[in-house]
Amino acid sequence: MNDLLSEINPSSVWLIAGALLIIFEIALFPGIGFLFAGLGALSVGAGLIAGWIDSLSAQFILFFLATAFWAAILWKPLKKFIEGKESGFEDMVGNTAVVFGQSIEKGKMGKVKWSGTIMKCQLDPGAEGLEMIDPETEVIITGVSKGILIIREKSPEG
Repeated sequence: MNDLLSEINPSSVWLIAGALLIIFEIALFPGIGFLFAGLGALSVGAGLIAGWIDSLSAQFILFFLATAFWAAILWKPLKKFIEGKESGFEDMVGNTAVVFGQSIEKGKMGKVKWSGTIMKCQLDPGAEGLEMIDPETEVIITGVSKGILIIREKSPEG
């Protein structure tokens, strides 16, 4: 076991860890900050490959410094991108979508399928008396907030 650990290339470990952290951020835990830690780990892997660092303590110091660097550089642009006033989705308002997967309950996140794309959604808080919408029900997109569609049930006549 000790021989196996001594043969593992530290740069590979950092690069794999960085890729996994970025995947976790994108797929499982958006908004937690794994993206910055992933970029920090990739930076350490690159530093090891370039031969700039070698000791374990230097690797961890670079990891924390690089994570802080990436967070400082990317925080505002990413926040602006996610929360921007002009999200680029305004043209979706008024379109029809279909509830996808499970029922959507008031106050909880759900999913709809719009134009072949599955997107996160929430019930319109202004929709009086609407507590839940069943799967495969057509809905109207009434707004977009931070990349999340705001929906209400489509009326039978339209």
